[in-house]
Amino acid sequence: MTKSDPSAAPANVPGDFLATYRPADHYAFLQSGATRLRYAWWNAPGTARGTVLILPGRVEFIEKYATEVVGELLSRGFMVIALDWRGQGLSDRPLPDREKGHIDRFETYLTDLHLFLDTVMGPGLPRPFLALCHSMGGHLFLRSLAVNGSAPFAAGIVTAPMMGLKHQKLLRNVLRITPPFRALDRRYLYGTGHFDPTKYPFEGNVLTHDERRFGFTERWFTADRRLALGGPTIGWCRQALRSIAVAQAPGVLERIDLRILLVSAAQDELVDPASHGPVAARLPKGELLTVAGARHEVMMERDDIRVQFWSAFDRLAKEIFG
Repeated sequence: MTKSDPSAAPANVPGDFLATYRPADHYAFLQSGATRLRYAWWNAPGTARGTVLILPGRVEFIEKYATEVVGELLSRGFMVIALDWRGQGLSDRPLPDREKGHIDRFETYLTDLHLFLDTVMGPGLPRPFLALCHSMGGHLFLRSLAVNGSAPFAAGIVTAPMMGLKHQKLLRNVLRITPPFRALDRRYLYGTGHFDPTKYPFEGNVLTHDERRFGFTERWFTADRRLALGGPTIGWCRQALRSIAVAQAPGVLERIDLRILLVSAAQDELVDPASHGPVAARLPKGELLTVAGARHEVMMERDDIRVQFWSAFDRLAKEIFG
């Protein structure tokens, strides 16, 4: 086990989150080439039923889930581990402008994940293992399963996995007229930039109906500016579309032999929920749950919507963990 690193912990915690926020028992960095990847874990109270790995979506970070979701998992008897993707959270950023969401290619994320699973998700952790992944995290988890197999997991839950974008055709047309030059690919996507909460008010947002949970991101970005992340680069978007095409290619999803619960948000305006039914049908052990009334961030929704997710989680957990 690596030594806990205080610099991998958040600098401050928003005061009104203290009631539900769960600081990790262990914060550390994993070296992947020249890049440090931050991760954290929480020990289960008593004897653990198993271990849940959280793989967040684009822009997201460990503390967003530690504000509520981690505590809900601990109360269910699980050990919890969470990873910050490179370029997000307190993992190293690839560009001088730290707020640019950039990646050279999605295979770099897959290399990081494979290293993380081999290095951190070792035999000493409580089994079985369950992956809980959102959006980009769900997309990358499915791609990883197709390439590297299902070990060490007993099952996976992917919420609003990025297997198709709501405005994918428009984005493809924009990229088609943008030459794939390195300098251009490192620019913010048109219309985006540094994180500015005034440009993304709660009213009319596409993430959640819950105003308090909608504020998690802004409050944490204010508490620890190192966490702040803005819009994606043109290059990130180019690589995202390429990775979606790879994941959707014939025979890829069919190679996944792990039990997967695919949770689709019925009112998603970021990821296309119409992509989820066909994906679930192609997974040999796939199950589709469409959460009525949910926007993109199912786990950050109102309580009356979240209960649909947690009921499905508990049912699957009982079957896997007992």
